[in-house]
Amino acid sequence: MLRELSEDVRIRVKDGLRDLRTIVRQHRHDHVSGRPVPPAAKEQPFPIRGIEGLLGHAVSAFDDVMSLAESLAPHKAPGAPLVSGPQPLQSYFRATGDSALHGERAFRRDLYRLAKLVLEQKSLNDFRIRETDFAAVHGALEKRDAVLIARLHAETGRDERVALVAALSASLFVELVRQEPIKLPAPEPDAIDAGHTIAINCLAAIAIACGLATLDMEGAAGPELMEIAVLAVDARADRIHAALNSGDRVKQLTPLFASLLTHLN
Repeated sequence: MLRELSEDVRIRVKDGLRDLRTIVRQHRHDHVSGRPVPPAAKEQPFPIRGIEGLLGHAVSAFDDVMSLAESLAPHKAPGAPLVSGPQPLQSYFRATGDSALHGERAFRRDLYRLAKLVLEQKSLNDFRIRETDFAAVHGALEKRDAVLIARLHAETGRDERVALVAALSASLFVELVRQEPIKLPAPEPDAIDAGHTIAINCLAAIAIACGLATLDMEGAAGPELMEIAVLAVDARADRIHAALNSGDRVKQLTPLFASLLTHLN
């Protein structure tokens, strides 16, 4: 059914289904049971908590069935290579036609997978990831950084290539921050800043991982690559956030990213 829809509508439908799944999981009985009982509910003679518990068990059963179906469903087309980490950036930005569409699809799917992976590594479960935002990031980079992308497809020396990849990785990071593909579903007022900081650090790790894969030219295993990128971002978090708050974000981030890519590659 999804294949019959346009690309944009298909992505939005997928995000909508993921949001629905998140809402379902928030109402599981083992999630609801951990919540404190409001004083008003304690005073009610009607068994509100009991009804909520029954509904929670029903939701849990539905979620378990969905999880089982998800585990049995194929995650890739037969014969297609399994991409466990990011591809080189030039693989995501191609000329025209079917190859360009394939690059855009690979970009949003790979970055969605990396975002999910880094959140799992940080043991974070309450964030939502929007594939539509990754599609918007791809479109913005394709227009704004066309000259840099063209140079990326050409032969370059080692130092020149590091500087080029650092500039593109910095631009990718800035656009990721602008589009906010990683969001808290309903943050508490006192947790907004902390959640925003965590999301930014995750996006920085994704950008660094993409830069490393581009320099390596061979691709890399997702979990190991993300762990390296996360540690690098955690060590330079203050400088990254300071550069992000500067007047020219990409210009300030580029030498910082170049230093990280040089030492990690």
